[in-house]
Amino acid sequence: MGAPQIDTRSAVYLRSVPSRMHLRTLFSVIGLLFAFMVIMELKARNDNFPLNYPFSGDMWVRQWLKLDDISDEQVVVIGASRSQFGVIVKEWEQQTAVKPILLPWPGQAPHPVLFELADRESFRGTVICSIAPTFSFVSKTVPWADWIRDNIKASQTAKWSLSYHLSMAAMEFLRPRFKCLNDAAYSPVAYGFFNFPIANRENLLAPVIFGFNATRDADIQMRYLDRVENGDNQAQLLTNRSSVFRRLKFFGAADVQELVGEYKAAIEKIESRGGKVVFIRPPSDGFFRDYERQHYPRKAYFDLLVTETQCTAVHFEDHDELKDFICVDESHLSKADALKYTRRLINILRQKGELTVAPPSGGDDD
Repeated sequence: MGAPQIDTRSAVYLRSVPSRMHLRTLFSVIGLLFAFMVIMELKARNDNFPLNYPFSGDMWVRQWLKLDDISDEQVVVIGASRSQFGVIVKEWEQQTAVKPILLPWPGQAPHPVLFELADRESFRGTVICSIAPTFSFVSKTVPWADWIRDNIKASQTAKWSLSYHLSMAAMEFLRPRFKCLNDAAYSPVAYGFFNFPIANRENLLAPVIFGFNATRDADIQMRYLDRVENGDNQAQLLTNRSSVFRRLKFFGAADVQELVGEYKAAIEKIESRGGKVVFIRPPSDGFFRDYERQHYPRKAYFDLLVTETQCTAVHFEDHDELKDFICVDESHLSKADALKYTRRLINILRQKGELTVAPPSGGDDD
């Protein structure tokens, strides 16, 4: 065979590569970027939102790594976001002299974290296991269950990860100094989604996109913004709720007998080392509570879990001081109510003998 023939009639265009950097272009881009950042920072300072840390797995991992240096009196809180809003870390520390480690994550069941604590031979503390039936008893195949699994997986290597430690150091230095780095408040995706709505196609399952409705501090404590507690942004909250419930209905409930058996095995491990687990059921109301009653009736789920594990439990419906809270969005407490709930929960746990630390002098329930 002869050499391949090249069609020399085809037009070929070769773009000449600059032999040197065009500094004028480079400085123009840098200048525009700097001007944009200055404008955004001025707007952010005018908005004056509270310091907000990112919705990032690294934040949860940082909490988990605190377990490397704890006493046997340590309290760890696990579950979904109701505990991030409802159990106030600083108030708990003030009332008991023990600062709890928050390890909940939005939309998550508590059992993956409980199982990890059970396998952690050094852990001998108290686990406050918060049950939000909608998420605690949903099928393990629900897509967002991977969030907490990914967090747990990342925690296994983060201690030796240079990128993790650099990102944490940069975040701690930059976030308090530059308010425009509040990605939740100034996300172009969320801003466009909520402020330039386009009608969805019929029967479309809308994505779950969170607008800037709450802040998250260094302890992953969450608090609703004042404007949300005062009734603004309710449309955003309802949009997300509708999308979440459609997904929950599709995946259905977990095998409760299998799940309870796994809880029992994990709790036995913790108790064998001198630790303990306490179940709490934080308040919910409205449609959320009706949904939980219909799809996860208390007797068949929460009560079964408590009976089979023989753990102490605090269900808000059983206590006059807890049962009348009204949630901001039917699922999470306001800042003021969260303080009251935390104080009252601590008092109940003291009465049940689960907290032995004496209350501070002059402590007030409300």
